Amino acid sequence: MDRAEKAALCEIHALTGVGSGTLWKGFNEWGSFTEMYKANETDLRKVLPPEAVNDLLQRRRTQSSWDCLEKLEAHGFQAVSILDDDYPVLLKSIPNPPFVIYCAGNLELWTGFCLAIIGSRNATHYGRTTARKLSEELAGHGVVVVSGLARGIDAEAHTGALNTGTTIAVLGSGLNVVYPRENQALYERIRMQGLVISEFPLDSPPDSKHFPMRNRLISGLSRGVLVVEARERSGALITADLALEQGRDVMAVPGPITSKNSVGTNRLIQQGAKLIMDIQDIIDEYPDYDWQSAAQPMMVEGVLFAGEDSEEAEILELIEVDGIHFDELLQRTSLDHGTLSSLLLKLELKGIVASTPGNYYVKIR
Repeated sequence: MDRAEKAALCEIHALTGVGSGTLWKGFNEWGSFTEMYKANETDLRKVLPPEAVNDLLQRRRTQSSWDCLEKLEAHGFQAVSILDDDYPVLLKSIPNPPFVIYCAGNLELWTGFCLAIIGSRNATHYGRTTARKLSEELAGHGVVVVSGLARGIDAEAHTGALNTGTTIAVLGSGLNVVYPRENQALYERIRMQGLVISEFPLDSPPDSKHFPMRNRLISGLSRGVLVVEARERSGALITADLALEQGRDVMAVPGPITSKNSVGTNRLIQQGAKLIMDIQDIIDEYPDYDWQSAAQPMMVEGVLFAGEDSEEAEILELIEVDGIHFDELLQRTSLDHGTLSSLLLKLELKGIVASTPGNYYVKIR
């Protein structure tokens, strides 16, 4: 698709009420978006919603057909249509694939071996730690980790993947609208080290109806979907259902039966999802993939992850994901109270452990 055609496509897609179905109708009618953009009002009303026709006529009076594409490029973004050779092959196979995808980053990533990691926004320490660990290990083996840039499990999955490799973030808003705002820095890291994509035009807000659409892209880009934590009624379970409809594998991490955040994942396992306890379970599921030698984490919050200090290493060996009390650490190490407190503080500052109410410590990396 040449530049003029792509410019017209972006302009038409930005019209009110225009989605992939309307774009296909227009392309089938005119065979060209530049011709569609120039069509008369009567013909346009046969294809476009009334508000879109009015919008287009107003744009033609006041703008050039290059405006949307120029704004994209000014942000450093690009648009890939389903008619382009570099459109992701896996995504073409799903029902109703997006006609156009807006992208920021390395497009080669969606041709790689992709696995999605998703889960609860209100994740527990167990869920966050597990998501980060598994994504870190997968990315270290060359897997491209796909998720939705939400808070909780999604953010941990992206962060873990960036420590050893790379990741794709799929947005439920325009590419220039980061949601939630707290993930702005993570978004910038992914743009630099990975790929951010959206099927929504620039400036589109994070509307609630956008997220099920986003979820089908997360699963559509991926060979399989791993759910780390999910409540009984959860968006992650919707994504799991979409994955099954698309012929993708569904995997789940088990959790405590007392945790509301694990009801959904445990139920998925009951219904036949692959139970995942460690990275080897995922490796065994994909014997056809050429698994790379594991890469070691590069950085954690700007500090080298390290076991150079033997006393720190001893503490890390004892701290569990679910937490260990300070007094138990004191009993199980040869350290005095002051030394142990100092070492735990150092590990907290490195972002490797966190303190929780009741004087417990958990491993978060």
